[in-house]
Amino acid sequence: MSTYVALLYYPEDNDWTAPENAPLMQEYTAFHQQVGPAITGGAALQPAAVATTVSVAGGRGGDVFSSDGPYAEAKEVLGGFYLLEAEDLDEALRLAALCPAAWHPGGKVEIRPVVPMGG
Repeated sequence: MSTYVALLYYPEDNDWTAPENAPLMQEYTAFHQQVGPAITGGAALQPAAVATTVSVAGGRGGDVFSSDGPYAEAKEVLGGFYLLEAEDLDEALRLAALCPAAWHPGGKVEIRPVVPMGG
């Protein structure tokens, strides 16, 4: 088994707790039930408007700078992620296609293999 990250993109920021998103959240509940133990982690993200970007000038130990908002300007916004356990990329893609972000208007799911780090 390999671990893949599924990055969920939407055409605009969402407040996942807003009442108008309740139908979409029900679709995510159904996705969780369908995919089951293949999901080993994940979370929805707060809107990009509350992001803070950090950079360090001059390398490690240099001056730390932070700015409000996301780093990248893009048409789509990263709205959340899942960690998926799958036999191979084909299975990870099949699981990603079941995720509401993949078929929600304007949504996309980016799949990347995770590189094991440390102990």
